[in-house]
Amino acid sequence: MAPVVSAESAPCVYFKQLAPFLPERLDGFTVAHTQGSTGKYGEVSVSEAERLYTRGEGREVKVRIVDTTMGERIGKAIQEAADRSRGKAASDPSAPIHLDDAVGFVRYDAEESVAEANLLVGGRYVVAVTSRGFPGTVEVRRVARGIDLAGLARLRPGPN
Repeated sequence: MAPVVSAESAPCVYFKQLAPFLPERLDGFTVAHTQGSTGKYGEVSVSEAERLYTRGEGREVKVRIVDTTMGERIGKAIQEAADRSRGKAASDPSAPIHLDDAVGFVRYDAEESVAEANLLVGGRYVVAVTSRGFPGTVEVRRVARGIDLAGLARLRPGPN
């Protein structure tokens, strides 16, 4: 278990400030669990909030929002992956996501029926939307676009 870090001593947004950006519900799904933590691991601080949504037939969607002092490195990797895919048609399941407040890449593992959208939001936060049991990337794209990315982009550390 990570050591607990107070909002005053952490350079990251406290996880309770991230949690409101997780969708409260997804149509057709049940919320299985919500969790979050803020911790410090040596020089690295990480704050995360996550919610898992389930539906019969082994289908699930997980939304995870992360703020970390490693964000610059992770953000650069997300930006580069999105840039490499920039020329793909919008109908391509692996086409990147380019929105006003977010950029990201999407991938799909057909063998495992797992899709993942990783977004860099506001140049700071990483939002990962993962689906299991769906044929393609439509569900992760729909869920990602339903998140208040503009609001998240404006969020800054403050009192919890």
